[in-house]
Amino acid sequence: MIELKVYADAEDYEPGDKAVFKVHLYNAKTGHKFPTGSVEDRQLWLEVHAVDAKGNRYLLPVDKKGFPGEEYTISSNAPAYQDMGDMMMDVSGFAGVSRDALEEGHRVFRMAYFDPKGRMTIGQWNTASLGTDYRIGPRETKIETFTWNLPDTLPEGPLRIEARLNYRLLVKSVADYLKVPADESEAREINAESAVVQIVD
Repeated sequence: MIELKVYADAEDYEPGDKAVFKVHLYNAKTGHKFPTGSVEDRQLWLEVHAVDAKGNRYLLPVDKKGFPGEEYTISSNAPAYQDMGDMMMDVSGFAGVSRDALEEGHRVFRMAYFDPKGRMTIGQWNTASLGTDYRIGPRETKIETFTWNLPDTLPEGPLRIEARLNYRLLVKSVADYLKVPADESEAREINAESAVVQIVD
């Protein structure tokens, strides 16, 4: 469905170097933007980790591009969906739940829906405005960049850059709060790809 390729700006690095990795995502097979359907509920995210020669894993946060509304396309655990309480369940003062229920820093491909108070909502019927549409269109390639200052403690040997694209029908924090069946918020791997570079002294 979505093809992934991982590229590095060099083959060899020394500890302390600045490395730039790019992930290309190509929507090769769907004739519509992805995700689709109930877009306000759907969650599609790219997570990138580095794994060193000793098996240590490092989260690589996506580089910001600077477009309007980008903050809603980078995973955050800030509270959101407060209208579940005051508009859907008659719970006053509901503080909301985690917006993404993910590690912070992943790229999220979405179009956020906002309620009349400007808060993210999962309720189409309570939507007053739409955010930036950062879904992946048909035959569109998106390029995400990850700049990493390599730790001085990286061991010599292979360093694997792992990219995974995952999908959920419903944000897990919302599903857990509403006690929705677990398969509705199960993380499903869409695709995965990796590249290997070398750490040398």
